[in-house]
Formats: sequence, C-alpha cells, structure tokens
Amino acid sequence: MRSAVLWTLLCILCLSARAQRVGLLGCGEPSRDNAYRDALLAQGLTIAWMTSYYEFNTASLLQRCEVVVFAPVQNYNDMPIAGQWALESWVRQGGGLVTTEWTLWSCGHSNLFVGLRDLLPASATQFYQQREVRYTVSVYDSVLSAGLAPSLSLGFLKEARVRGRPDATVFYASDYASDSAGVVGWQVASGRVISFSIAPGAGSDAELTNPLVARLLANAVRWAAGNTCTPTQGDANRDGCIDDADLLTVLFNFGATGNNPADVNCDGTVDDADLLEVLFLFGAGC
Repeated sequence: MRSAVLWTLLCILCLSARAQRVGLLGCGEPSRDNAYRDALLAQGLTIAWMTSYYEFNTASLLQRCEVVVFAPVQNYNDMPIAGQWALESWVRQGGGLVTTEWTLWSCGHSNLFVGLRDLLPASATQFYQQREVRYTVSVYDSVLSAGLAPSLSLGFLKEARVRGRPDATVFYASDYASDSAGVVGWQVASGRVISFSIAPGAGSDAELTNPLVARLLANAVRWAAGNTCTPTQGDANRDGCIDDADLLTVLFNFGATGNNPADVNCDGTVDDADLLEVLFLFGAGC
C-alpha cells in the first residue's frame, strides 16, 4: 500500500491534466465573483475565464469552456446584445448554461437578457424574499443529486417563486409555495440549461461557502455539461473500499476522457484530481 501511495504522489508531480472548464459571468463585484470562483474550484472544477456579464460581447471566450455559470447578483445592467447572441448560439450548439434567480427575475420583470429568454427553462413569478430555503427532490438525477440527500436545508437565502416552463424538468421543488420549483433544467437543441430559484451570494459571500449550496451548484455544472456518470467518492472499482485497487484503476486509466470508472469526480477526464480524491479518502469503507 505504501509503495502505491508513493507512486501516486510521484504521478501527481509529474503529470498534468485538465478538469472540467467553467466560464464565469459575474456581477462585477470582486468579492462576490471571487466567492463563486472559489466555490467552484473547491468542488474540483476549473475556471477557464471570469468576466463581468455586462462586458461580455464576444464568442471567443466560449470556445475555452464547456459550461457557463451566469450569476448577475443584484446588478441592473444588461448584457451586450452581441454577447447574448453569442451565448445563445453556443448553448444551442452543445454548450451548458447555469443561471440563478436573478437572471430569471431580470429577464421576466426588468426586460433584461431578452436575447436569452428562449434558453431559460423557468420563470420567476413572484418577487424574491430572504427566507429559509428547503429543496426536495422532485425528479431524481444521478448527476444533479450526487452526494446530496433527498431534502436539502440550504440556509437563509434570497429566493423567488419560480415555475418551470412546459417541457422543462423540475428536479428539485422548493417550499416557497406548494407549486414552486427550486432547480429546473432542459435540453435546448444540443445544449443544456439549468436554473435555480435562489441567488447564492446575494445576501453575503458566505452563502457560497455552504457545502450543500456549493455541491448543488457544482452538480448543476456537471449536469449542464452533459455528464452521465455519478461521482463515487474515490471508490473507482465500486467495491465499497477505497484502497490500492482504486489507486491502480486511476493510474492505469490516467489521461482517459469520456465515460470511465476511474473518473471518480465525474469531470470528464481521469487526472490528478481523481488521484487526489482517492488519496484523501484512502481507507474509507474498508
């Protein structure tokens, strides 16, 4: 076992790989944008680029990521129409988009982001309020719900009453009201879009350090990317014990992409992030 661990550490030092790439359209407030960045990084994702959404006007950045997280928290500027057209076209060609409550509300009630309206799987039907938020699984998805309980207490957050559009799937319901959606997603041509009824970070940066909020956000990114695997918490061979066999599975498949059991964190690539996950959880379940 000791030799396997040493060999793994050597590989981490010698090899490089890429985790799933995320583009972050922030609100332009450094502390909040950095809070989103840090939450995604802590969940094993890579930030390919980060810019204020109201300055986004080109398609070139989109070629460097698989998913865009759009989080314009409490900002009343619009996105340049060139940026909206670029983002819509990119999603329809296979990109993934994750949005928050603020996007839904601004699109429906402030006449912002009208070029993105056809992409959004839900609408905000009642103004947001600060409240204790609880989500409950409505339609189970192995990627979106990975590592999470069927019922989630997400803390005191800003939330709007949201309803899914026809043909969209409500994955999590909210207790805002009897018919409220919490997390809604759908397919748009070749791409995927998923939206939240909450606006993490609107109240404080600390909201994004909540592990349930951060995990749900990261799972949404992976869902939007079209991932079909379920994170296994380091158990590459699914035998219930994280041991030498899991280390060897990751090592022998290092660099592989696509659907692979050694991709224990489901980011699409067997890389040093998978090795580190196995190491950190080594011995669990044995």
